[in-house]
Amino acid sequence: MKLPEDLKLRSNNSCELCAATGTLAVYEVPFSPEARRDNELVACEKCRAQLERKEALDAAHWQCLTTSMWSEVPAVQVVSWRMLNRLRNESWAAEQLDMMYLDDELLAWAKASGDHENDDVVELPWTAMAPPSRTATPLCSQSHWM
Repeated sequence: MKLPEDLKLRSNNSCELCAATGTLAVYEVPFSPEARRDNELVACEKCRAQLERKEALDAAHWQCLTTSMWSEVPAVQVVSWRMLNRLRNESWAAEQLDMMYLDDELLAWAKASGDHENDDVVELPWTAMAPPSRTATPLCSQSHWM
């Protein structure tokens, strides 16, 4: 996917969250108050997968938020706040949240996703296999141990 020229320039052709230069694409931040370029950011494949909860959170990867949270781009600020909240059990993320400031409008946008109330659970769809059984099947009979 080709990046729009204005986003390519703004991002310096790298992920606006972690600075990776691999596979980049536009990420439209959910619950944006209005459609405009400030509601989009350039993100790498790894960031997008974790933002969209298609992959478990890699806390080490998200250490990049200590830098990206200071971006002047509203979409980057909002996503940084949301991800820091998803990682709030990490001491470094909690510290960054304590330092981060969003004005009322940006904070309302950031909270619209509910990420600050949820954990980092990844719920993958059951497609290729049946859901797991609620009862465990013993591996061997109890008489084997007697």
